[in-house]
Amino acid sequence: MVDAAIVHPENQQGYFFSGRRYARIKWTSYTGSEEIVYGPTKLKDVWHAVTNAGFGRIDAAVGVQGTTDEFYFFFGASVIRIKFSPGGADHLLEGPLKITDKWKSLASTPFDTIDAVINLPGSSTEAYLFSGTHSVRFDLVHDRIVYGPYTLISAWPGLTSAGFETIDAAIPVPDAKVDGEHYVFKGSQYVRIQVIPGAPDKLTWGPAPIADYWKTLDWY
Repeated sequence: MVDAAIVHPENQQGYFFSGRRYARIKWTSYTGSEEIVYGPTKLKDVWHAVTNAGFGRIDAAVGVQGTTDEFYFFFGASVIRIKFSPGGADHLLEGPLKITDKWKSLASTPFDTIDAVINLPGSSTEAYLFSGTHSVRFDLVHDRIVYGPYTLISAWPGLTSAGFETIDAAIPVPDAKVDGEHYVFKGSQYVRIQVIPGAPDKLTWGPAPIADYWKTLDWY
């Protein structure tokens, strides 16, 4: 399964993580054009700052809003903030910290571990956090719950219509034709959804087997 993924703004390539391995992938949205640019290879051989922080795998990852080269990586109950540019080394900027120490308002919620994160389209501070069957709209900068927690069944009709009551990873669609469109991965399946601030999500495509449309992920 795809545990985590990010798209780097500088090269619009995807960094996909599964277990203790990762690969860098280039593709053209809405087409069958895709290629592995690097990997798959062991996480510890490339992501030295990440593995030195004690992260044996990546459970979730997301870009730090307002930056082009900083990212939050999650593993178990911990989070780190790293910086890297394509072709360069990763650098630890913060952590490892317990998720509930980094964002204290998440204490006593289901979000002591994180499965996936989607930055709120149009916002410089807010994101949707996913853990198990729950999601929450959260202000990462001001450490504030904006809405929720709630179950995916109650608040994500697009995802749940595809049979996704939990998710593993999510990334924005590069050069999306629809504002806020994201790929969302769950087990052996994936979908495209439109994330709409203040409104329910919409299923734009899928579900479909990852193996049928992402040949570059045959190693996961």
